Amino acid sequence: MSDGLSCACHMPLAWQAAQLEPNARQIQMRESTLLLVALNQVEATHELEASGPENRRLDRIEAKLDLTLHLLARTLETDATPSARSVQLTPSGAQWEDPQPPAEGTMLILELRPSEALPLRLKLPAIALEPLSGNARVKFEGLSEALDEALYQFVFRRHRQAIRARTT
Repeated sequence: MSDGLSCACHMPLAWQAAQLEPNARQIQMRESTLLLVALNQVEATHELEASGPENRRLDRIEAKLDLTLHLLARTLETDATPSARSVQLTPSGAQWEDPQPPAEGTMLILELRPSEALPLRLKLPAIALEPLSGNARVKFEGLSEALDEALYQFVFRRHRQAIRARTT
């Protein structure tokens, strides 16, 4: 489905070896899907508005809402944010530099924070692949259809944004 589609993101990332029971896995899938669908919708709306005529009043209201959301997010953060890393993300997996990558075959939960404005973490079940020259590599495992589609849209949007940034 990815056809070589990927994006390079700089975001907080952490992983932990874990295999969830089916009920916990379903809850995690729903939460991750909800986060990605909402984030995709917000980013798509920003792209459409950016290409239309400027509306200063709407821009001011949006800036105030962004600031309010940012402040709320900061107050909701309870635990330490993992360090930000360069992540090569595809709809089917991820790769990042890691001096102590997970061993090949390890079942794990990959935690990404896809938006700086939101303190929410995207938690994806994965299986570790063979590390490659100091890089950890994982393949997402058992994603629901809705989460798979939302992740594809997220990667596609970020890939498109990178292309646009290079051409302007």
